[in-house]
Amino acid sequence: MLESTKSITLTGKSTVNGQVIANFTANVFDDDAGNDTFNTFITNKELYDANKKVVRKDTQDFQNLVYDAQDEIASSADKTADKTNE
Repeated sequence: MLESTKSITLTGKSTVNGQVIANFTANVFDDDAGNDTFNTFITNKELYDANKKVVRKDTQDFQNLVYDAQDEIASSADKTADKTNE
């Protein structure tokens, strides 16, 4: 029997004046919310220190995208469960 999982991978970056300060990655899985991951990688410490407010806002914006993906996965799982129970 085939078993599968659905996942969403998100990537993003925080830039100022065309320079990348931080990269973001996230993976959202349908099988267990505890397996979701969210990572931030600071690529330029000097620029980060000078632009913390920008990076923190970008981090929050990216986190909101992760929440949206979690909601999408949960909604998809709910619809699948409803079809299974019919």
